[in-house]
Amino acid sequence: MVPISRCLNTLAFAAAFGLLLSPPSAVAAVLRSSDRAFSLDLPGEWVAGEADSAAVVLQAENDHAEITVRALPAPLAETQQKTRLRATQAKLKKKGVAAKKIYSIATASGLRFSFIEFVSEGRRYQSGYFNLGGRTYSLLAADLSAKEFKAIPASLGPLAAEEPAAPAAQAAAAPAGEPVPPAVSQLSAPPEAADGALAAPPAETPPGEGTAPEVPAELPALPERNMGSSLMLVLIALGLSAAALGYRAVAKKDQETVETPPVPGSLFPLHIEKRYLSFNTVFDIKDAAGQEYKAVSPRVPTLMLGTGLVLYFLLKATVQGMLFAGVDLETVPMAVLQPISSLLSLSNLLIMVGAVLFVFFRKKMKLYDASGKLLLDVCQKRFSFGSLYFMIRDAAGVEGARLKRVGFVLIRRRWQLLDLEGNVLLDIQEDSAGRAIARKFFGHLWGLLRTNYVVSAGGAEVGAIKREWSVWNRYNLDIAPLTKVNPELALAAALFVDIADPDRWHPWHG
Repeated sequence: MVPISRCLNTLAFAAAFGLLLSPPSAVAAVLRSSDRAFSLDLPGEWVAGEADSAAVVLQAENDHAEITVRALPAPLAETQQKTRLRATQAKLKKKGVAAKKIYSIATASGLRFSFIEFVSEGRRYQSGYFNLGGRTYSLLAADLSAKEFKAIPASLGPLAAEEPAAPAAQAAAAPAGEPVPPAVSQLSAPPEAADGALAAPPAETPPGEGTAPEVPAELPALPERNMGSSLMLVLIALGLSAAALGYRAVAKKDQETVETPPVPGSLFPLHIEKRYLSFNTVFDIKDAAGQEYKAVSPRVPTLMLGTGLVLYFLLKATVQGMLFAGVDLETVPMAVLQPISSLLSLSNLLIMVGAVLFVFFRKKMKLYDASGKLLLDVCQKRFSFGSLYFMIRDAAGVEGARLKRVGFVLIRRRWQLLDLEGNVLLDIQEDSAGRAIARKFFGHLWGLLRTNYVVSAGGAEVGAIKREWSVWNRYNLDIAPLTKVNPELALAAALFVDIADPDRWHPWHG
């Protein structure tokens, strides 16, 4: 079974990360055209914009997108609309912008909405035409989300006309003695010929015959790009990082390193440093007597997940750079696109497998002396919905103690070193509830919020795990020599606490 606390922490981080990358939700807004011909019901908060011409019947924008709808002087049939869109595609192609195909979807009014999609200067556009109420409208949308764009054809329809008063109601409302006005039809009268007969409806000119369909001379001006929510989050993260590093640079001058003098015959204090840029998680340890140790823990899920994310963002940056440079992806040879597609599939696979293994992978650690001789082996004993148990075995595989991660702890993390009978030898708990809460929102913030632990035995404080004033993961384990605990067991417990509950750069971890 998977520990429920670990699953909840993973799901909380995934939910928080998804909420940070997604734009903020808002209530729906109903947009109405100025000619009272149609309405759009779009999600989000929209405000009316300033129209640049009398032909603009709807101009609206929100925090990340905008929509412009113009009324054409003459109605266009669907075939004429597609002819115009093909002409627009040709103009875009000359400018190095790719619009792959013409889409045609049904609107709420039953008519078709024909449009093309293209990306220009990093912004995604939809440009097209639709007929409503005997008129043709052109629509240009910029940076709409998928939900907002799907709402356009789903809600595009005529405004409800005001119902005329019934004859009986008109008669009752008319003053006494005045004639009741005749009811006026809401439909316009059909055109009449010179002799009074009804004229035939105007014939539609097929494309290619007679007068050529009108092609717009220029595309509508592309509006300036607004700062998106993702860029804003990046700037906030950079600002927090700069503030943390600046505070560290200023406050470090006032920090004094207090060294605890070693007790003769004691291995404490133990100095521990994490080794970076290694395949496994490796710690270098040195005791008070100068003896060196090494701890190794595999981290396959972290490597797979990290590699997949780095590869994905590198590929995304490459494609976005090509688009910003004006490269038409349709002209890129398959010898270039095929490897990019394969690497993208590989990155998705690594992210998926790494995320699954991150939940189910069992933590392990081996402690070696300076000569490479195995001293202790720590591995997970069993899964549970509450507390986690780990076995601490010697080189011969004989279990000598157990390590317990206390479950259902909301704020301060807590570990216990137990003997085989279940008696508590050492109690290891975070020293500050405030810093523990801050880490859940900011991560360790370049080392400023790293975790310190208080070590207790028999209800009395006997030692501590204290971080050094450093961006890197360096700390000291110091326990009173009167404590009747094997120093190697205490060292294995402190190391495994850091391996199983590490300080992370991201928020929402255990």
